Amino acid sequence: MIGFCVLLLTFIGVTPGPGWSNPILVTDSANTIRRIQYINRDSLGRFHLIWAGFNDESRIAYKMFLLDGTTVYPETMISRDTQSYYLSVVQMSDSLIAFWREYSPIYYANRSLEDGSEITPATYLFTTSTLYPYIRACPDSLGRLHVLYNVGSDVYYAVWIPAPGSGFITDYEWKIEGADAGGVLLVDGNRVHVVVQDPVFHDYSYLQYDLEGNTVVPLTDFTEGDLNCSRDPELNLDSDGNLMIVEDVSDSYVLWKLDKFIGATLIDEKVIVSEIPPLMNVSTHFIVRNLLGTDQFYLCWTDGYWRKKIFNLIMDSDGNVLADWQTAYDYSDEDPEDLGFIDGIVDDAGNLYIVYAQVETEPQIDYFPTFGWFNHDSLGIEGDVYTESPGVSLRASHNPSCGSIQFFLEGADSMELRVFDISGRMVAGVSMSDGSGFWNGSDSSGDRLPSGVYTIVGNQGVSLRITLLGE
Repeated sequence: MIGFCVLLLTFIGVTPGPGWSNPILVTDSANTIRRIQYINRDSLGRFHLIWAGFNDESRIAYKMFLLDGTTVYPETMISRDTQSYYLSVVQMSDSLIAFWREYSPIYYANRSLEDGSEITPATYLFTTSTLYPYIRACPDSLGRLHVLYNVGSDVYYAVWIPAPGSGFITDYEWKIEGADAGGVLLVDGNRVHVVVQDPVFHDYSYLQYDLEGNTVVPLTDFTEGDLNCSRDPELNLDSDGNLMIVEDVSDSYVLWKLDKFIGATLIDEKVIVSEIPPLMNVSTHFIVRNLLGTDQFYLCWTDGYWRKKIFNLIMDSDGNVLADWQTAYDYSDEDPEDLGFIDGIVDDAGNLYIVYAQVETEPQIDYFPTFGWFNHDSLGIEGDVYTESPGVSLRASHNPSCGSIQFFLEGADSMELRVFDISGRMVAGVSMSDGSGFWNGSDSSGDRLPSGVYTIVGNQGVSLRITLLGE
């Protein structure tokens, strides 16, 4: 009953901005204790969600769903059934790796992007005493993870080689002298960009390694004593590979850009947006996401301590605003309201998908991961954005069915379809050619599947739910 009430609250009172979808809840369980979630979109257009606070407890969970919220892989706990906090997630090849802290020890788990299955269960990594327990990780082209973690307030840099079932093998690691607190990194080709804080003034410094850990650019302060930096800037790259650093400084979002070869400052603390006018505010809950194949970037954020709105704009890699800020979601009519942590991902067509924690506070009905997306075509901005094949759809000859079903493709001639049962397990495959294909209701071994609801998934966002009846 509580879940139903929250679903209603998601649609009553919220006002989506131009080009934005209605928001939908994408989990049945709350994440009140740790309102953190990460979203990923695979090549088939399915969304993978990992969140903290599963079932209103300190647990980590995973789920796969489609654009309309249809479940492909049901939500399931991936941590051990004990106190688990401080979630971070990284994509590596065809899987998602989640890291978290269980009291003091660090654990991780690995889920397949292909079908959501468990690659590695909750596995102990190491124990460390730290005030900043997040693992910050980025993969390289050699199948390794470059990571930052903290021991106390000291920052350690390491390279891990995945060893399925037994954690990681440490290739090399060392303490970054002159660094304090958090730190973030980004791997680009043979460059490892690292941004850390100074232990005295807590402003930002930059250094660069190659893939073998050799220092290419020594630790250099590029913020000139700015005392208002926080711990988690957003890193991205322009089309030439120069490093972009976006941060919330003195209630404004600002951009630094550093030369990819020598770390020289190309753009110094350029203000992108500030808290004026008063109807908009900046916060440390923000994301910067690139539109593939362009020098365009989404900046999306929640409205600071008010926690009632989400804003977005589009800028170029120099911090010039291409489409000025607008309100993406406005929950003011549901006052009192509370919006939390935000994450997002962009598809090949330039559409932005976000997930955030949303709750009605009176009465308190817990936070739930809430999903929405933005149609880039609504902007009318010119630019080369990779586009997916438009208008591809799938229909069935009859539904429900007690026998064979013929599928028809519109907008494409051939496609490989996968059939998932209600638990999210892939049970069969269907080959489409010349715009059609048959499925006889059997699994991949030829055995008739039991009655129930099955989800048919293809690429380019194609999906269809089929009800299979007994023969």
